[in-house]
Amino acid sequence: CPLADGYTHWSYTDLDLVAGDLTAFVSRAELVELDILTFTFGDAVTHGRLYLRGQFAMHRLSAATSRLWLACEFLSASGGSGAGAGGGGGSGGLLHELRIKHARATRAQQRGEAFRPHFNSAEGCYSRVVATSPTLRVKYANRMIADFTSAPQVYVLLSGGGRRAAVRMCAGSEGDGTAGGLVGSPMRPTASSSAPASQRAACDPFAPPPPPPRASLLGNQRPVGALIPLVTHTNCSEWVEPRYRVCADVSGAWASELGADGAANGWNFFYLAGRWYRQRFTASHPAGLIEGALFHFQVWKRAYKRQGPQLAPIPPPGESAAFVLTKEGYRPLALRPAGGSSTGAGTGAYEYDEALASIDARLKAIERDGVSP
Repeated sequence: CPLADGYTHWSYTDLDLVAGDLTAFVSRAELVELDILTFTFGDAVTHGRLYLRGQFAMHRLSAATSRLWLACEFLSASGGSGAGAGGGGGSGGLLHELRIKHARATRAQQRGEAFRPHFNSAEGCYSRVVATSPTLRVKYANRMIADFTSAPQVYVLLSGGGRRAAVRMCAGSEGDGTAGGLVGSPMRPTASSSAPASQRAACDPFAPPPPPPRASLLGNQRPVGALIPLVTHTNCSEWVEPRYRVCADVSGAWASELGADGAANGWNFFYLAGRWYRQRFTASHPAGLIEGALFHFQVWKRAYKRQGPQLAPIPPPGESAAFVLTKEGYRPLALRPAGGSSTGAGTGAYEYDEALASIDARLKAIERDGVSP
């Protein structure tokens, strides 16, 4: 494919996300050793969901991955064979499916009826194809933040002026479910969230992260212990057709135990040579913070849609150095060098803008009284 010239990997992605600095979350070893790397937000542990995420599923450009999609009849040009995915064999394909949906949408429009087409997801057939291809080496890594399990406020820093891009939230905040890992179940306490406030690290969303090791690409996670065999089943991911589901058995005590670093859900999952494994990890984050490679809008975007024109557009890079995301919307934040008075470039620590105090007060009022901002 000419579009792939000069590249070693590719990924499909979603539109409803904000990306941080991906180079800080992918290691050179993963680029070299894996066929596919996908990012989860902890639901692989809390709900046993083993599927390729639409937000990030990085594929190595190779013969092993270039024709996987043909096994899904709704993707292949001729309908495919459905091999390895429980498909029923070939009729149609992607163009056929799109033509049918277009015809139905046209009829609904002519009749004045609402029509919401259903599209097959890569979380179904394609994920099953990958999970039944024994020659592949696949990793499901817990490195993403999603709104329905995140902290109430998520901060996005734009790159420039000596800063690198970052997506982060305060460690131990209600709903994040983690301490040193990433996002998991809000029902699972951690060493960070259960400790007295006086013992928690201060949360400064503008604290500069350590310079990313771009040349060495070490990533921000380290494995702890050996690979442990994992039992799977098909009773999860209710939105996926049962024939395509792949689920981890997380009924054991291991799934709710905290790691040595106090982190809940500090597990990654692997599909290697036709077998499933789990492995503990520890992650490095700036003190008092949890960073993610990506932030995915899953619930908050529905609230944004209801607000309609009342919700201002997110500013383009250059107009605001950072912004805070909440279920109520977003607020741009200005940065200034620590101890300084301007918003010019700087490489030192960064402080809150004065507006942050009033924003926090408004958000707390919303949570307490249901008052609109």
